[in-house]
Amino acid sequence: MNSLRKYLSIGLLHAGCRASGLDIFGQWRWLQAANRWTPEQRTAWRLQRLGDILEFSWKEVPFYREFWGDHGVSFSRPKDLSELERYPVLTKKLFRENCARVQPENLAGIRYLPRHTGGSTSVPVHYNLDLDQWTFMEVFHLWGWQQAGYEVGDSVGVIAGGSLVPKRATWKSRARSFAQRRLFLYGVAMDQEMARDYHGRLTRYGAQFLYGYPSVMYLFAKNLHELGLTLPGLKAVVTTAEMLLPHYRKGIEEWLGCPVFNDYGSNDGGTESYECRLHQGFHYNDLQSILETDHSGASGAEGALLITNLWNRSTPFIRYENGDIAKLSGQRCACGAPFPLIASVQGRTTDIISFSNGRSLSGPALTLIFGNMAIDGWQIVQTGPMRIEVRLCGSGELVRQYGDEITSILRHHLSEAVELSIRQVEQLILTQGGKLKPVINEFAISRLA
Repeated sequence: MNSLRKYLSIGLLHAGCRASGLDIFGQWRWLQAANRWTPEQRTAWRLQRLGDILEFSWKEVPFYREFWGDHGVSFSRPKDLSELERYPVLTKKLFRENCARVQPENLAGIRYLPRHTGGSTSVPVHYNLDLDQWTFMEVFHLWGWQQAGYEVGDSVGVIAGGSLVPKRATWKSRARSFAQRRLFLYGVAMDQEMARDYHGRLTRYGAQFLYGYPSVMYLFAKNLHELGLTLPGLKAVVTTAEMLLPHYRKGIEEWLGCPVFNDYGSNDGGTESYECRLHQGFHYNDLQSILETDHSGASGAEGALLITNLWNRSTPFIRYENGDIAKLSGQRCACGAPFPLIASVQGRTTDIISFSNGRSLSGPALTLIFGNMAIDGWQIVQTGPMRIEVRLCGSGELVRQYGDEITSILRHHLSEAVELSIRQVEQLILTQGGKLKPVINEFAISRLA
């Protein structure tokens, strides 16, 4: 029966791709062929693609003509990838201030979807995503999941944000979940009652993989361990959206009894990367984007990550600084994959908020609350054993404008016993390293390690 549903899932995915005009399987075949290119062929393709996106941005995006001109740069087709360094860095702050202008004049002729980040660094970003770029992202997702042993049609339990408040599923979402063989569970809060419920649902579903936020997966595994429950059918856990801290990986692998494969991506900018079986860093798709750091001249040095996407025209990202600190590896991975490595990423670390009634709240899913809000930044801070405070930064009367919506969402996941307050502030709290953390536990009532 399981094999029958797996083959049915593959057939539905093929049909869905044809109906939507998204040639995911054709792109997959192209990627497989490209992975057999020589290094010289790979570099030549990337150089051609870089020249194309730079020329497009110069001709069709007035913002770039003005921005580059202000820095003394005019377009000429590059003869070497290193010539990209001539162009100025586009900071996230500058992008946010000009996001409506970082669009081409021929936008109407491009198939795209409007998108926004959830604000994992407390600052939501709005942009457009080409359907061609989206298709290639999905293709590389498949390659990345294969590193964990996944095959198309395998069953996956997803414990993540999705919709923050459960809604009646549409027929389209039901069909998509069936075709992808994914069971979606809400990964915002976690306690033993919820863990027991999710264990039963995942067991009945026959989940072979789990996908979600590291902090949520850690809390889920921890609660299962305390309940004496296991998921013996699991092959691997794939984590995303926040840093996989060492004690998260150790706890998940020990309590769920399977390996963890971490991924890193930046939808604004457009890059994805995955761990392979050797877990020596993140393989990123160099046929999708060129990655640099602002310290690229120093071999192995950490620096602000800069992304130049080679596909997205509806919002071109050229040397976009996404806010994360990364170290790029100059070494080829021993696994033999053609994709280069990000040695490490520092960013998007959140605290887990644990209340004295046994319920815990995870940070990454909470970012979904603020994605569509016209604010400059936000933080959720635990100030007591049963007390949290939401802090909003920006102009206007933000509490009056967004207070009811924020309260409604948080109350859905918290008991009435948790004291909740919302206030507007002039400045948000920074870490000692100057980073802005979206979720802060100022009152740690337990150690999770």
